[in-house]
This record gives sequence, C-alpha cells and structure tokens, in this order.
Amino acid sequence: MLFNSFEFLLFFPLVLFVFAFSGRWKWLVLLIASYAFYMSWKWEYILLILGSTMVDYACARGMEASSTEKQKKGFLGISLFANLGLLISFKYLDFFISSVNTVTNSDFALSELILPVGISFYTFQTMSYSIDVYHRRAKVEKHFGRFALFVSFFPQLVAGPIERAKDLMHQLRNDLQFKSVYLIPAGKLFLWGLFKKVVIADRLAMIVDPIYSDPASYNGGALAFASILFAVQIYCDFSGYVDMALGIARCFNVKLSQNFRSPYFAHSISNFWHRWHITLSQWFRDYVYIPLGGNRGVKWRWYYNLFITFLVSGLWHGANWTFVVWGAIHGGFIVIEKMLPKRNVSPWVSIPITGLVVCFAWIFFRADTLNDAFSVISGLAHFGSLQDFFQDLLQTGISKLNVLLSLMFMSVLFIKDAWSNWNWPRPHFYLRAFYYSFLFFSVVMFATDNASPFIYFQF
Repeated sequence: MLFNSFEFLLFFPLVLFVFAFSGRWKWLVLLIASYAFYMSWKWEYILLILGSTMVDYACARGMEASSTEKQKKGFLGISLFANLGLLISFKYLDFFISSVNTVTNSDFALSELILPVGISFYTFQTMSYSIDVYHRRAKVEKHFGRFALFVSFFPQLVAGPIERAKDLMHQLRNDLQFKSVYLIPAGKLFLWGLFKKVVIADRLAMIVDPIYSDPASYNGGALAFASILFAVQIYCDFSGYVDMALGIARCFNVKLSQNFRSPYFAHSISNFWHRWHITLSQWFRDYVYIPLGGNRGVKWRWYYNLFITFLVSGLWHGANWTFVVWGAIHGGFIVIEKMLPKRNVSPWVSIPITGLVVCFAWIFFRADTLNDAFSVISGLAHFGSLQDFFQDLLQTGISKLNVLLSLMFMSVLFIKDAWSNWNWPRPHFYLRAFYYSFLFFSVVMFATDNASPFIYFQF
C-alpha cells in the first residue's frame, strides 16, 4: 500500500476517524493499522516483525532484570543475533552465495527469498533500542503493545526515518491525540512530499530508467543528463516519502525526525551526510563509527574507522557490489577532506564540486551492475553533438512537454530548498497560498499515470 495510492486514500481517513474516537485505546488502533498496512504487501512477513518485536522486548526486560554484566551482554547478543540474522538471511544471503560462486567458480544454490519491505529500517530501529537499553540510554518499555507500535508505526515503518526509543517511545506512550488543528500543517507536509514523488520523481524516472537500462546505446550528453536527473529523482522520491510520513504522523500528534536538510546545498561530502538521510547517518555514527573508535587514537585509525563505516553504509543500501563502491567513494572523499588542511572556499565553488562528486557516486547507486556503471562512466567521454543529445532523449520515449515540465518543477524544488538553506524570511500569506495552490494543482493535473513504489522500499 503506497502513500500515493487509491488504497491509502481509503485506508488513512478510516484509521484517523477510528483513532479520534478511540479514547485510551489509541495505541491499539495504530498498532492494528500498522500491521494491516504492512500485511497489504505480503501478509506472511508480519511474522518477521512479530518475531523481532518479541525477541527485543524479552531481551530488554531480561537486561533490566540481569544481576551481572555477563547476563546483560547475553541478552544483547541474542537481540543482535536475531535481528542481524533476519537481515542477512533475507537481504544478503544470495549476495554472499553468488559472490562465492563467482570467485570460486562454484554452483551453490541461491535461497531466492523475497526481500521483505522495510526490513533494513525496522531491524535497525529495534537494534538501536536494545543497544540503548544495554547502555542505559533508553528506558525499558514494559507495555508490550506500545513497544510493538514503536517497532511497526506505519508512517515510518518501511522507509524511515529510523527513530530512537528516546525520541519516539514517549510520544506513543503519552502524546497520542487527535486535534483538527494538526490537520493543516500535516496536510502541507503531505502535499509537498506527494508533489515531489508523483510530479517530479516519477516523471524523471521516465528519462532515467530507459537510459540506465541500456547505457551503451546512449551518448555522453544523455548519460550525464540522466545521472544528474537521477540525483534529483532519488532525492524527491525518498524525501517525498519522508515528508508524507511526517505529515501522516503529525495527524496523531507524533513528531518524527527530520531526515533531509537541503542536501544539494552541501559544501562538502561530510556536510552532505549531515543533510542526507540524517537518521541513518546518526545511526552509523553511534553504533558503528564510535564503537570502532571514532576519531580517537592515531589519524590512520580515524581514517580507517570512517572508511569502514561508509563501506558498511553502502552495503546496508543493497546487496550489490555497486552499493559497496558507492559507499567507498563517499568514504574515500570524506577521508581526503579530513586529510587536507581546512581552507575557506567560496560556496559558489564548494557546492558545485560537492554536487559533482555526489552525482558521480550516484552512477554506481543507480546502475544495476558494475559493468553498467563503468559503461556509463566510459560513455561520458563521448558527448556527441547537441542533435545527438535530443535524439537520445526522444529515444527514451519521453515527450518534449514532459522534459519541459520536469525542468519547471525542478526549479520549484530548487527555490524551496534554497529558501530553507539560507533561512530567507517567511513569505507573505498570499505567496504561501499561491504556493500550496500550485502544488495541489500540479498533483491533480501533472501526476504521472502509474503509482510507482518508492526507491528506498527495496532497502
């Protein structure tokens, strides 16, 4: 069930109506809704969430009752083993088997398990709870139902943000309520996210997907254009989902974490990761980078910790060597940034350079295989003429009108992000009214025909 689907248009008002009149059982309404939401994809996989929930609930209670450090570590180990076991079995097992087959020329059979939607997100959220309980950074939740809701809260279940217990649990325990005053700010967030997804991201996919499905058939101009457009597509697709999730959660008086902050106005790769998928960056910082040693000790060890953290982050995004290379590119450039002396560089220089590095790395993220990625990179050296570029665009099947609409809507995105990045004054009421009217009109008139899944659902 997608946020931008007709089914969700029926599902959400019903949930909100029942929630508004459910008294002290609001948590139960949201828990049932969350399970129904997840089961709309494949009902059997709710068993994985239930299993993860029961294990982590029991382990946290066990840690609370433990009289020795050894017992606490034992319960933490069970929690991590269970969650990582699920993640590895469903997401990485076939990747490891196929890699072994390639290296050793073997023929081990693949498991061919279907990847459950959102498994990377909810396993990371529950693992953070167990680790925080172990380190006494989070209180143990004794109400099983509310803990189950923390694991499965449907607005952020399948693609984040990845919430911490200290930020979300108390809201689900104490703050759940319905007030009509929440609907307007929630609607604004949802509308902006919906605009980014169905008007910008899905339209850009009409150019990006054909080119990246057969990169050898296109000249460098089209490949460069598609790579830049993919940077915008994935941003609008992912941040669009998050904005919709924030808006939906706001209807229940739940404030989810901000996950994006004008990332393409970053002035360095380090700064980019303070603006892009913020909750995941913080997760890897707290649960991978710092336990590895962080920036303590000699410099080479600091650089090693940074690079390994980004390699793991790349692998988190997908069971493919393309994602590992993508993570290595970001990790390598961050290490280079740390090694170079700090200098004051004009943002008119640093922002475009950062954007080029990010766009280059996105080539590996988007390509289906390493061979496809290298085909794109080698193709960039053969730009051809302007006429070749336009012929390549027409070859994708997209109309000239949709190309012009894409550029126009991207300009709206740029202005909005620039406004946020530089903290320009709040616009006049009439300008805000025009802006939201424009978004609504654009969604109604220019949304693409088919509701495509969000890109990050596959992670």
